[in-house]
Amino acid sequence: MNKLLIALIAGGFATVAAAQTAAPAAAPPAAPTKKEMNAEKAKEVGAVTSKEADTSGTRAMAADQKANTAASKKVAKPTTAQKQADAKAATAKGGESSTGGPETAAQAKKDTAASKAMPKATTAEKSADVKGAATPKAATP
Repeated sequence: MNKLLIALIAGGFATVAAAQTAAPAAAPPAAPTKKEMNAEKAKEVGAVTSKEADTSGTRAMAADQKANTAASKKVAKPTTAQKQADAKAATAKGGESSTGGPETAAQAKKDTAASKAMPKATTAEKSADVKGAATPKAATP
């Protein structure tokens, strides 16, 4: 058994050592000449400074914003009478919220009445509940 463990550990070390050896290096690519490098730089500079190369898209966004502004100016603004009519229509439901209507309010009133109808616990009952919960004998079945 010991020999097996030693063989496994030695094999593990051997694989780790083999994995750490450097891979054969590929032939390095030929370095570009100074003329080629200058040509590449000139292309990059020309692309950045030219009017066609808009990398951020700000010109396209500006055109869209201009079109949206023109479209929004075509819509007529509501008059004061329309605003007042909208306000009255919104409050005509009696302050009803979007979370519930008259049914919810009625149910809340019923629940409140039911809870008020229930008798409250007296001080003696409360202290008996606390003492009963605190004794270890009451906790065991």
